[in-house]
Amino acid sequence: MKEVLIINLTRMGDLIQTTPTITGLKERFPHVRITLLVNTAFKEICNYLPLVDRYFHLDKRAVLKLLEGNRLIEAYLYIKDTLARINDREYDLVINFTHSGSSAIITSLVNAREVRGLSIDREGYTLKRHPWIRYLFNVIPSRNINPFHLCDMHVKSAGVLPEKKGLHLIVRDDMKAWADGFLRDKGLGRDEYLVAFQLGASAEDKRWPVENFARLADLLTSEMKAVILLTGTQDEKHLSDAFVSSTSARTINMVGRTDLTELSALLERADLLVSNDTGPLHIATAVGTRVIDISLASVHFRETGPYGEGHFVVTAHIPCYPCSFHSDCEYLTCKKTITPEIVYKICRAILLDEQQPLKEGLGRDVQVYRSFFDRDGLVSYIPLARRPLGLDELFTYIYRYTWQVVLDRAEPPPTEQILGDIHEKLSLYDTAPGLDEELKEYIKAFEKLKVLIDTLLSIMDVMKKEASKDKADFQLIERLWDNIVPIDREVERLACIYPYMRPIVIVLKYEKEAFEGQELREVISEAEEAYRYASWHADTIREILEVLKERFITQSLTHADAMY
Repeated sequence: MKEVLIINLTRMGDLIQTTPTITGLKERFPHVRITLLVNTAFKEICNYLPLVDRYFHLDKRAVLKLLEGNRLIEAYLYIKDTLARINDREYDLVINFTHSGSSAIITSLVNAREVRGLSIDREGYTLKRHPWIRYLFNVIPSRNINPFHLCDMHVKSAGVLPEKKGLHLIVRDDMKAWADGFLRDKGLGRDEYLVAFQLGASAEDKRWPVENFARLADLLTSEMKAVILLTGTQDEKHLSDAFVSSTSARTINMVGRTDLTELSALLERADLLVSNDTGPLHIATAVGTRVIDISLASVHFRETGPYGEGHFVVTAHIPCYPCSFHSDCEYLTCKKTITPEIVYKICRAILLDEQQPLKEGLGRDVQVYRSFFDRDGLVSYIPLARRPLGLDELFTYIYRYTWQVVLDRAEPPPTEQILGDIHEKLSLYDTAPGLDEELKEYIKAFEKLKVLIDTLLSIMDVMKKEASKDKADFQLIERLWDNIVPIDREVERLACIYPYMRPIVIVLKYEKEAFEGQELREVISEAEEAYRYASWHADTIREILEVLKERFITQSLTHADAMY
């Protein structure tokens, strides 16, 4: 592997979240040259992403304006010129981390031997290339049971697993010196805590109320003698104005007053960042500052939370969290549930390095998680307050192990090994009333799913044998295919009834859409592999559920304090 192109035309935080993939590629292929294609609006960050050899930028806003003005030829020539510069060499691998139709077209025009991510085939159809990319597209309809962070899905799709964990961002020595001098001039004492607040977010519903931040600031300054550092863009100035007018806390207001290098240096100097889900959260994580992520509305921390060791996430432990991306909630109970007093308790525990108090006193409608890298090398989040075990949590932990076998196309480990790891996680929960009966239903459902898939496999076996003959009976193959269609529909119907098996069926559907074989036998072989893994998946989950039901769920779960 000598040349790799990564296409990421999304936001600043997403670019920082490519750094684990870049690190993993450099570790596995020390001499690889990595090229990035990014959105012009966020090109500055590329200068501070380590291990990137070069980058190109595409001005998405300019292209959109040209298209809106019906200046199609100019838009075409601009994109053609950008691609000509990118295609000055052949890439061994191009990975598209931008999941849009326009990026798929650009990816298909890159001179590359192998493509992963969204692309276009020769007939103009969209392809999701690589099992982990296909899984990623399943996350939105099944996000309540997705166990993987976006960074880890990207790392897996690149086929690497970095030894050096976390996000990475360069802070120059001269900027570190600037931050030290700036804060000294502002009167920050050596024995004072510097706690940064990121008041803004990409959407109103994701933003913890300013008055909550103000109350938290009052508590931190009066009880901990902390100094508050406000970060944000010029567009968020109205939030900082509201904050300053609502608190008497000692505040250094840098909203709209920093460039990227200054922001990174200041966040590196902070003892803690309290943030909504937004770019500065990932900057702080990348420069080694501990983070409290207040996860609200449609934000799901398992997807985009702080990616590193020892960070904290606060969520509302209520049935409607996280919201659908398309919901328009009038109540936003999650914002009311997470109070400044609760967040203060977490801040205090972190600053004083006292984590035990976080296990109690949070109230029943709040949960706090601590991030860590699990034995599989991927980030995970430990719940710090005991709550009843529901199907969401149960299937999240089960799928964490089974999906890695399926998507890595790996040799399945002994089921007993998977059970041991899952039980360790389940011991952090209380037994929930009624879970036993729900499991009975799902055991039957997964058993039926396996029977249906195995029936499909038996039909495919006959089709494969017939297609291998010198004079294949294509009418017979067509009749056999006609038998597959209603069984596939029954599989989809079953997934509608039992939503916790839906990810298996959705990914299987995406697998079938991604077949690239040119000969009938090749297509049948691709289908056989996809269905064989789906059969193993259904059977393994059935077996896990049966054992858990008998061994653990019907008994009191033992709390594993060693996990903390």
